[in-house]
Amino acid sequence: MSDDTTAPVAAPFRNADAVFCGPLPVEISMEPIVSGAEFAYEDVLLDDDNGFFAVWACDAGVYPRHKDRRGSFMYLLEGGGSIVDEDGTEYELTADSILILPFGWKGRWKITKTVRKVYVHTTPVPPYREGVQKCTFVPTDEVAQDGVVFDGPDGTALLRTTEVGEHTEEMRGRARFVYVLSGIAVLENTDGSQTKLTSGATVGLPDGWSGTLRVTEPLRTFDVISTPAR
Repeated sequence: MSDDTTAPVAAPFRNADAVFCGPLPVEISMEPIVSGAEFAYEDVLLDDDNGFFAVWACDAGVYPRHKDRRGSFMYLLEGGGSIVDEDGTEYELTADSILILPFGWKGRWKITKTVRKVYVHTTPVPPYREGVQKCTFVPTDEVAQDGVVFDGPDGTALLRTTEVGEHTEEMRGRARFVYVLSGIAVLENTDGSQTKLTSGATVGLPDGWSGTLRVTEPLRTFDVISTPAR
């Protein structure tokens, strides 16, 4: 007799302690480097067709970058510095700000105080935007506003509030990456396993995942929705 059951898709998770001060075991080169730290460190939650999802930290330095393969969505947990578009436009980076470097972006990082962040790399899907792209930046004092932050070939980023109650979640042809800003909820997988979501936690819901979100205090999140690469 054939077995038609499908194993539940796991939802990678880190609680607030792991996100803010947990070990970052993977060392990665920061080349090309103008000056500063030669390596960054990260804790990888997910690395597959859905996207690359990690907690990351790097000390001070200046790093030119060209987003010629993927888009990057970031929530800064701590640190300081700036991001500079190719045209010279500069944005100050502070804790609790949001930075999105879309596919096609060119510029440089200027880190002045160790930056720690939660971030997602996504593979863009056509139609692509032509030419060099500017970053999308949401300063700390604007993160309190719900709404779409970015929508493009790389995916969609939004700030949103999920009200108290039971909400069915089903990922089909897309993935959702979540950083919890405030509130309390329990995420229950189809196999009955549960994950408690509180401020500072982060979780990924890959393509094929389904379950229930039970919100007991309004849950405010920074979300990235991606289309998995095929």
